[in-house]
Amino acid sequence: MSTEKRYINNIVKFKGCNNPKLDEQQREILKHTSAIAAKMSDPKWHSYPITHIELSILSNHGETIEFAPITAARLNSVLATQLIRNSFMEDLLWVENREKVIALWARQLS
Repeated sequence: MSTEKRYINNIVKFKGCNNPKLDEQQREILKHTSAIAAKMSDPKWHSYPITHIELSILSNHGETIEFAPITAARLNSVLATQLIRNSFMEDLLWVENREKVIALWARQLS
C-alpha cells in the first residue's frame, strides 16, 4: 500500500475545453448510484440484487459516493448476502466437480 497522498479529483479542466467521455462517465455513475439508492429505499429492498455494473461502480468510486445512513446500512446487508450466496454456490460447484473428477479417475483406473 502506498503512503503517498491520493488525489481523488485530480482532473484538470481547461477553459473552453470539453471532455465528453468524462461527462458520460459522470452521468453513468449518477444513474447507477441513483438506482442503488432507489432500490435500497424501497420497502422490498432485501429482494433487489446489485448488478455487476453497480458493483463495479461501488468498487471503483465507492469512497466518493455518499448514501443516506439507512441506504448505506441496507446496501451493506445486500452486499453481504450476495457474498455469502456466491461463496455457497462456489463451494457447491467445487463439490460437484470434485465428485465428477473422482468418478472419472475411477473409470480410468479400472
